[in-house]
Amino acid sequence: MKPIICIAGPTASGKSSWALEIAKSVGGEIINADALQVYEDLQILSARPTPDEMDGVPHHLFGHVAGTTRYSTGEWLRDVQPVILDCLARDVVPILTGGTGLYFKALIEGIAKVPPISDAAMSQAQAILDDDGIAALRAKAEAVDSVAAARVLGNDPQRLLRIVSVHMETGQALSAWQEKTRPIIPKSFCARAVLLPERESLYARINARFEAMVDNGGLEEAKAVFEKGYDVSLPMMKAIGLQQFFPYLRGEMSLNDSVDIAKRDTRRFAKRQYTWFRGQAKDWVHIHNNAQKIQFQADITEKTL
Repeated sequence: MKPIICIAGPTASGKSSWALEIAKSVGGEIINADALQVYEDLQILSARPTPDEMDGVPHHLFGHVAGTTRYSTGEWLRDVQPVILDCLARDVVPILTGGTGLYFKALIEGIAKVPPISDAAMSQAQAILDDDGIAALRAKAEAVDSVAAARVLGNDPQRLLRIVSVHMETGQALSAWQEKTRPIIPKSFCARAVLLPERESLYARINARFEAMVDNGGLEEAKAVFEKGYDVSLPMMKAIGLQQFFPYLRGEMSLNDSVDIAKRDTRRFAKRQYTWFRGQAKDWVHIHNNAQKIQFQADITEKTL
């Protein structure tokens, strides 16, 4: 079987262009593994490849989700599996690329299939937080699932609420559900590389790319989303360039300040991604320079031809 190629890395690291280069060399097709590039409303601000940038190579799972959808990792796994299998059935190399580390982690390590949590269970957990505070919520989480609670650093109410509500709904610890996970695609079937360029050059690239986004209609895209009045808690609204432009669109901030804040927030986001991939993708091939890219590409080309 042809290998499944995974190309990950922080924003603006050059993943999309490299994945396209690989696709052309091995006869592959691109599959999106970025949590924001799935949304139809975010062509520019998510840096989704344009038709010209796709250059005739089929791209899958880009812009296929409505902005009102609370799209999850589990839903992405559901969507991506048939695409991967279809590529393999046609003797085509699937090339997954994106910056959402959790997507890759769930694909090759598995994701817990926890039953849906009822509103009643979530309300009971929320009541502990509302009535007695975060310390009481943590104490409850530690009582019902000390393993999962130990993984929560600091006061993270969402993760603690998840631990408590899962136990209330199912009678089992979240960590017990997580132990039952199975990979969707075993690691042995995957060729995995993560782009980790030098940080200062990455930050310079981020600044330049965001300016290009503004020049190419990014502000207009943010305005279109702003005018739709989406709930700010929707996952899509996390896209950098939306919340940062909204104060400008409300007349509360200058455009230059909005752009500067968006660049800063993008750099901070890239730093978090960089740290995540270094820690969570230790057994991937880490790509720091062109020589390493050439070697990785030569290796996978040999395996696929």
